[in-house]
Amino acid sequence: MGRLVNELLDLARMESGNIQLQYCKTNITVTLNKVIRKFSALAKDLGIELTTEVDPNIKEVFIDVDRIEQVITNLVDNAMRHTQRDGRITMRAKPKGIRKILLEVEDTGVGIPEEDLPYVFERFYKADKARTRGHSGTGLGLSIVKNIVHAHGGSISVSSQLGQGTTFSIILPTHNLTKE
Repeated sequence: MGRLVNELLDLARMESGNIQLQYCKTNITVTLNKVIRKFSALAKDLGIELTTEVDPNIKEVFIDVDRIEQVITNLVDNAMRHTQRDGRITMRAKPKGIRKILLEVEDTGVGIPEEDLPYVFERFYKADKARTRGHSGTGLGLSIVKNIVHAHGGSISVSSQLGQGTTFSIILPTHNLTKE
């Protein structure tokens, strides 16, 4: 119950525009590797391969590291719950046009039904609960993810095929949007 209350408060602050971002220069590989370390034991137990693919042309990005780590963590957590043994979750980072970065979290999981895709970022929305392995989340995670990405001036989208997997794609500006 405490987690639900904390996530609701966090989401309410974000939706009212009261999200404070702490921008700093960082190497996105470091952030992705932190997420890998967070999930490596669970992934091993579940028989899921966790990988990263980072374009060598990405040097440093200017983001709120903690918030983007929260985004990636949430997406990987969801992927872990919907990917079966011998599945794979891949985190990617590559340049996208001028001064933008594309981050992707792709899994080989059960996929999301096409009719559910337009609603996955809404509060409390959960696609078919029967597809979730054992423990489900609060239903707020993807809404929080969307708000953090939008606060960075970015966009997020999802594509999925049943039985094939799901890919969440995030496009972020790599520079600070606040007055300098």
